[in-house]
Amino acid sequence: MIKYKIMEVKINNNYLELLFDEVKFFLGPPSLNQKEGIIILTDITENINKNLIFNCPGEYNVGDVYFYGFLNEKSITYLLLGKEGSLLYLKENLNNDVFKRIKLLTKEIDGLVTMDSFDQNLVSYFKPNVILTNKNINIEKFDKQKGNKFKINLKKVKNLICILA
Repeated sequence: MIKYKIMEVKINNNYLELLFDEVKFFLGPPSLNQKEGIIILTDITENINKNLIFNCPGEYNVGDVYFYGFLNEKSITYLLLGKEGSLLYLKENLNNDVFKRIKLLTKEIDGLVTMDSFDQNLVSYFKPNVILTNKNINIEKFDKQKGNKFKINLKKVKNLICILA
């Protein structure tokens, strides 16, 4: 019997805290204060990429999580791949080059985390099981839940929009 892990995500001020494959991430924090054992994935400020702070394009892994950073106009888009599944985190619509590069790595994405923008075409192409967003969006055949914290099994949940508020 396969035991699936639970991903946890919560909104904290203007950034997300994510527990994915037992690795803790801060996604898009406004400051780069490092806390022990927490991986920070953020936008471009200055090329830091030291210790556990990542804000440059590239391929990385921490524990069982492999992640890719893609330069996408004004921000870094991250694709996380782990035993729990796959997760795409973006703050702006994907440019065509980044979209093509992600398509080479994966055809489907279990979770789509889209903050400050939303592109319906990503749902049509990648067919995510869950969408985490700060926007009140409607997609046919998707249920909606609103909250500041969610525990999600990416392999079992289907067609769910989690509105982080």
